[in-house]
Amino acid sequence: MGRWSRHLEALTQAISGMGTPPDARHSDDDILLTEDAVDLENGPESVSSPESINSPEPINSPAEPEADELPDTEDLTDPSEILDARGDAIAEALVKGMEVTLGDLDQTEHGWMYRGHPVMVYAVDVAAVEDQQIRGEFFHRVHLASCCGALEDPQQVVWIGTAREALAAPALTATPHPCEYCLAKVNHRGFRGLGPRDRNRVAAAFSFHWHVSQYAQEFFPGDEANFWAPGKVVQALQQIAPESAESGTCGFCEWQVPAGQHWFVPVERGMALGLSIDACVLCAQQQAMGVLTLPGNSALEASHARRSAQIESSHSPVQESDAESNREWSWVRRQLPLSWHPLCEQLERKLSAPVLFHRFAGYEGVAVLAWPEHRRGIVASEEDRAQLPEGWDFWTMRSVLGSLG
Repeated sequence: MGRWSRHLEALTQAISGMGTPPDARHSDDDILLTEDAVDLENGPESVSSPESINSPEPINSPAEPEADELPDTEDLTDPSEILDARGDAIAEALVKGMEVTLGDLDQTEHGWMYRGHPVMVYAVDVAAVEDQQIRGEFFHRVHLASCCGALEDPQQVVWIGTAREALAAPALTATPHPCEYCLAKVNHRGFRGLGPRDRNRVAAAFSFHWHVSQYAQEFFPGDEANFWAPGKVVQALQQIAPESAESGTCGFCEWQVPAGQHWFVPVERGMALGLSIDACVLCAQQQAMGVLTLPGNSALEASHARRSAQIESSHSPVQESDAESNREWSWVRRQLPLSWHPLCEQLERKLSAPVLFHRFAGYEGVAVLAWPEHRRGIVASEEDRAQLPEGWDFWTMRSVLGSLG
């Protein structure tokens, strides 16, 4: 099977009105990241260093709030209550920032964790670098991942936080800006494939909330839905108002959510997520004031079930192809879990919108995204592809994202 990128080019050229082939789009304006920033291969020596940031002597702030900043736990007898109180204090401290070393953090493929919280790294003072201007510029960067040698030393002192607009640190004179090397490494919103103007736009609109939501299963692995927000401790969704209703009507999409699947978020539970009406988990995920993580299979099953219910509730029987004849990417994104949005964003720049959850007569499998007119589709897993007909080209979501960078 050829790489998706080659088929993508052919598919792009085959679809009318889709414009210039992808390989020609940025041939003249592919951006080269500035040489006076951080060299990903040469490490911290290539980052010139910040004495010019007027940084005082390193502050030996602890890896968690000082004792007098922690809540009074003398009256608490339950050990779990004491841990919860201290956890809340750490969560609140991380909103504005906390000084630690890189060795205090747990690293994932797309970011760092500190005691259960996804965190940004910033205010990194690389003492080995002599160029004061570049050292100061590096100090004012927000890092999402280990993008250079300066961020690989476990003893390197850094600041961490969860709310970019509130981040603070000694000698930090402006709101830190996202590191373009990190955006390229994690391919934030398809950063690698963008031209200079679009890269600047994506960097200016950077949202840590969006970043965490796209890799939620990496930051919060498990088989249950969880909710996290800056200043809050991650909590299992079912532990919030546990006696609430298990089924009802979503106030956003009007889906009659069935019981037994944990797909319903009643308002009593939704209030903790920043919602003021009942919701299904899919709408709650897109509307919540924080990150609602959904197990991958469960989220896609909910999306498929909701789409099937929408078709069945139509006033007149229609075929899926007729119902989606006026396909739009904005509609596709609203229907799918957030974990599928990075793929949608990249394909949207090159292709017309697909048919959603396309079925095949006589086959059990479903193509999550399909272009029937070109006999091509994208499935959730290799197992799904084995249940689909020959004569089509099918790829998994993971393989397509890998091919696109």
